[in-house]
Amino acid sequence: MGVSLSLGTIRQDLEAERRCNSLELLGLRPLVSKGSCHPKLQRRLENRLADLEARQRELERIRALLR
Repeated sequence: MGVSLSLGTIRQDLEAERRCNSLELLGLRPLVSKGSCHPKLQRRLENRLADLEARQRELERIRALLR
């Protein structure tokens, strides 16, 4: 049994992930820039921030290909 996705559905999923990531980035950026967390937590937050920013760039590239 195969699964068929329409381009509209794919675009909606990409946009939903982009919005979710954007909200998380809004919360993470101030925490990372303050640097007032425990060093181990600070590193984890910095890594998460870098991962989210990379994923956002990837989503933008995918969106551009789907246009």
